[in-house]
Order: sequence, then structure tokens, then C-alpha cells
Amino acid sequence: MNKRWLVNKTNQEFLEYLSRCASISTVFAQVLVNRGLKDVKSIKDFLFPSIENLHDPFLMPDTGKAVERIKTAMAKNETVLVCGDYDADGITSTALLVSTLRTLGLKTYYHIPNRMTEGYGFSKEGIKKAQTIGAGLIITVDCGISSEEEVSMSMSLGIDVIITDHHEPPARLPDALAIVNPRRADSEYPFKHLSGVGVAYKLAQALMQLTVNSEQLTEELLDLVAIGTVADSVPLTGENRILAAYGLKALNNNSDKPWIYSFKKTSGMDKKIFCSRTLSFTIIPRINAAGRLGNADEVVELFLTQDKDKAEEIALFLDEQNRKRQRIEEDVFKSALGMIDVHNLENAIVLHSPSWHQGVIGIVASRLVEMFYRPTFMFSVKDGIAKGSARSIPPFHIYKGISECSELLLAYGGHSQAAGLKILVENIPAFKEQINSLIQNTLGSENIIPTIEIDAGVELLEINSSLVKEIELLQPFGASNEPPVLGAKGLEIVNPRIVGSNHLKMRLKQKSTSIDTIGFDLGNLLPELLTPNPELQVDIAFVPCINEWNGSASLQLNLKALRPSG
Repeated sequence: MNKRWLVNKTNQEFLEYLSRCASISTVFAQVLVNRGLKDVKSIKDFLFPSIENLHDPFLMPDTGKAVERIKTAMAKNETVLVCGDYDADGITSTALLVSTLRTLGLKTYYHIPNRMTEGYGFSKEGIKKAQTIGAGLIITVDCGISSEEEVSMSMSLGIDVIITDHHEPPARLPDALAIVNPRRADSEYPFKHLSGVGVAYKLAQALMQLTVNSEQLTEELLDLVAIGTVADSVPLTGENRILAAYGLKALNNNSDKPWIYSFKKTSGMDKKIFCSRTLSFTIIPRINAAGRLGNADEVVELFLTQDKDKAEEIALFLDEQNRKRQRIEEDVFKSALGMIDVHNLENAIVLHSPSWHQGVIGIVASRLVEMFYRPTFMFSVKDGIAKGSARSIPPFHIYKGISECSELLLAYGGHSQAAGLKILVENIPAFKEQINSLIQNTLGSENIIPTIEIDAGVELLEINSSLVKEIELLQPFGASNEPPVLGAKGLEIVNPRIVGSNHLKMRLKQKSTSIDTIGFDLGNLLPELLTPNPELQVDIAFVPCINEWNGSASLQLNLKALRPSG
């Protein structure tokens, strides 16, 4: 895939000034400036996140109303139903709020919709369950902001509704008792990008002020917050960075919790440390697998149980579900690839099939975006209705995009980079034409060429273990805080070869400095590097790291892209 290389540059005198004031290297100073950190205080706050810097939960719209209604439920000994969603963000949100309400003494149940039979979010099935258990109050988590019909139905039945959500609000809000969402147009909450579990946590923070051990109890919930926040790919900046950092510490320090112990054991992490990346490859896929293939209630029970044997039994079940999900996903991926004309790509990839499992099309859409750098819409069709998952590229706000096509849709919701939508199958061609035209008019052809954004151009001499340690201070990595990519020019290639399945291994040399380099899954570049031209030099984009192998540690460059110099 052709890519544009963009190198960030800042006035060298300012970088040297920042380097002296903050006691950091000039390369790391450039990395921080790229993240908007241009003074010692903002650098300190970012590199050393403090829970003391979390915002007052009562600054969020309707938090006070929600707390007062829950206090009334406590006084009247009402039953409460928490309605969540079937992905990792929704499941952790559900477990967090159920745990909080039960701690306060409320008789609390939960409802997670079945992806296949109910679809996303607050559903009529949830309302029926509330009636069955005699609930006087429903609280939604990670959903509800677009559920005008369901909220009206519930309120008409005498069941109050509190919505907690983080998705983009529609122009007209549901007529709920309280709507806790930092993205509301009238919201003055300082941080707009919380995940669903982040919003649920802010409500829990407010509620826990009613108890004597509020600080301890809210910190005990942070492990769940970290999982949902990383899973939902919200920006790991601001409050999200604080919540994720403290939550990861809790995950690594509280291995005696039944669910943490069981996840560590079944995912092979029992002797390893969780970071945002390992969460994305271990716990999060296992949580999502249950909701993708069927019912996610088991996962909520895993988070809530104090029984280690039960926790391990559920964790083993989720491990098997995840393996099954991987097999189904691969089949759908191969099917989708077969439908794409790679020599004649449009501005958007829009695909549909009655044979695709609805639970995996979102993951496959993400893989296609990574391969082709196009907003991707994948629909699973049944009985003339196409239920879709959409994933985007950074320049295109996909929720706003599909909002422009709303007259063709039966339902939709989401945020800037991911969305869900429902459409009559007969309207898919018109939707495809309209969304392609919209992307062309919004972005133009130049913005559908991926960009490698390089944090700093460097000499190999500047790459050392001290710089790697500075970069590690940026952890946890995630959306809007990816590992910094550095660039170097005019390098000689020494002994290029393929190792493992398809990994490019070599040493790169510049003047008297040479460093071991690996390019994961970049073995296809080897033929170009075996040229007999002795003058061949290359430019590279890379992430410096420490490679630990067989008890030894050495400096290594993780290759991201390569091109001939000049």
C-alpha cells in the first residue's frame, strides 16, 4: 500500500529549552510536543497520571438527578434493572454498576441483549424483564441515547429510566428521567471522550459518596474501567489515561480476584504483566466472543462471582468461545476479500451476505480498513433486513457520515470511528452510492491514502535504552496515544533475511552505528533488499524497543515502513 510520510518538526531551540526544563532528551521532547504537551506541568501530568486529577462527577449533566432517583430507590427498597450491551465496554459497564448498586444495598438485576435476536442496546426485551422482576427503575449503561421509543414505553409503564451513555446524542434526546452523557450539547463536563464504562464509573463515583469507604470502593472498580476503556478504543488521553493507568495497576495487583485469576490462567498471562496491548489480545477478545456468538450473561457473572471454581469454569468456556469466534471470523474474512476488486477500489467498501455471522462482521470490517484504508461497511442479511457494522479511517467521522444517509436507514448509532446500522437489503445499492459520494466530497482522493506520521527524524546514534525508557513513560498506549514512530534516513542494510513465518530480520547501519531490526509480517520486502546495487540505502519508520530473549535484553528497531532513500 502506498503511503505518505509526514515528519513532525519543531523549532530546535524550543526543543532544547524543553529538554533542559523537563530533564528529557530532545527526541522525547519532540514526541511530547506532538501530543500537545509544551510545558513542564502538562508533561508531568501526562507522564505521571494522578487519580486526584479526575473531574467531579457532578459536573456531568443529570448526575445529580440520577443520584437523587437512586437514593429514592434505596429509601423505597425498589428493585433496579441495569440494561447494558454485549461488547466488552457494555459488559464491564454492567458489572461495574450492578456491583455498585448491590454494595449500596439495592436489589439489582441486569439485562444484556442477545445480539442475534434483540440487536444493540436498550431493548423491549429489557423492559419486559423489568416488568417481570418488578423493577421501578431501569439504568442503561453504554446505550440508550438513541432509544426514544423504548424509553417512552418504559416510562409509560411506570418504570423510570436513567440513561448513561457515551455515544453521539441525536438532535432529539429520549424523554428519560436523567441522561448522563458527556457528549450532550449542553454538557460542560471537561472531558468528552469517556467510554461507556467511564460514564458508568462517574455515576458510581457520585453514588459511592453515600458510603463511608467511597474512595476505596471506587478504586476497586478501576480494573473493569481499564478493560472497557481499552476495548472501546476511546482516546487514551485526559481522564481516560488516568482511569486506564490506575485500572491496569489494579489488574496486575489484584490477582486474587476470582475473575482476574481465571482470565490470567486461561489466557497464559499468569506470570506476565497486563498492559493495554496484552489486554487487547487476551481478556478483551474473550469477553467479546460471548456476545458475538450468543449470550454475554456468563461474562457479567464472571465479573460478579466470588467463587473461584465458577470463575474458572466460565473463563474456560469463554476461551473456547473465542477459538470458535476466530474460526468463524476467518471464514467471513476470506469471503469478504473475495468480493473486493483490489484494482478498482471505491471510496468506501460496502459488502453484504446472508451467510455472514453478525457477531464477527465488525472485526472483519476493522481488518479490511487496515488492509485497504477505506471506510468499511459490512452487512449480515436475514429476511430482507441487513444489520451492519461500520469502521472508519481517522479523517472520516463515520457517525456523521451515516447520519447524512439516514433516510435510507432503519436505525443507526455510534461515534467517529465505529458505528452500527440497519437497512433494508434493497436499499444497500443506494446507500453505497450515497456514502461513496459523501466520502469523495468530504475527503477528496488525497485523504484516502494512509499517512505514516513520524514523531521525529533521528540519527541512529540517538537511539539508546534511555530513550526507550522515556518512551515507556507514555504507557498505557492506545487510541490518540500510540507508540511514537521515529524516522531515519540513508541507512545501509546488513544481512537481510526472513525469520519465523514472514518476518524481515536485518541490521541497519548509519555511519559507525548499527542496530538489530525486525519487521513483523514484512518478509515480502526481502526481494527488493537483495538487489546487487551496493549503493542502496533506505529510509525507515520504526518504534525503538528492548528485545528480551533467553534472559538477555538488547536494543531493537521494530520496523513499520521502509522506502529507498531519495
